[in-house]
Amino acid sequence: MSGPTDDVFVAFPAPIERLGTATLVRSTLLVSSLQSVRKRNLSETYLRLLPGEHHAVVQSMIAGQWVPMKLAEAHYEACEGLGFSATAAHEIGREVGDRIQGTFLAAMVRMVGTVGVTPWTALSHAQRLFERVLRGGGGLSVLKRGPKDARVHFVGVPLCRLPYFRFALAGVFEAAADLFCIKSYAKEVAGSATETAIVFQISWA
Repeated sequence: MSGPTDDVFVAFPAPIERLGTATLVRSTLLVSSLQSVRKRNLSETYLRLLPGEHHAVVQSMIAGQWVPMKLAEAHYEACEGLGFSATAAHEIGREVGDRIQGTFLAAMVRMVGTVGVTPWTALSHAQRLFERVLRGGGGLSVLKRGPKDARVHFVGVPLCRLPYFRFALAGVFEAAADLFCIKSYAKEVAGSATETAIVFQISWA
């Protein structure tokens, strides 16, 4: 998915064939996602869509834990079943991004500082942020396509097969980038999604 003028800004942490797939997800992401479901009065429908074996864990889940990818997949499959449009899922992702500014994104701000930073400064720490949210495998790379134009390649993330997750994650990217610019835009690159990978186009002003 790269072009002849792309420059590698952040390389994958290892050869792709050695990255494997993520097996754990930070519960903070799921807890925040559930808040958006509750905000829309969809909790009962969500629980009907979520396999019963996960009800007790989801209803007692707190932020800051590591949970199995199987649970994250069940959660996002239930969210997929709620029938959100791409626009609505993207907006939920922005809400999630805004909420987790106090955890993951705030950590990024501390890493990069606040003086003279741009989204490029933040993107230079993208792999570290990935590892705060996902463990056990997978990784990302960032290609520089122009002064304010990047592509982020996610690999080894089983959630990428779900359109809801991809649309929401684009919203999380926007919320993060907006900390360092006037306005950002994030969307998946058409045709890039696989069972475990996705490419996002991110630009900003």
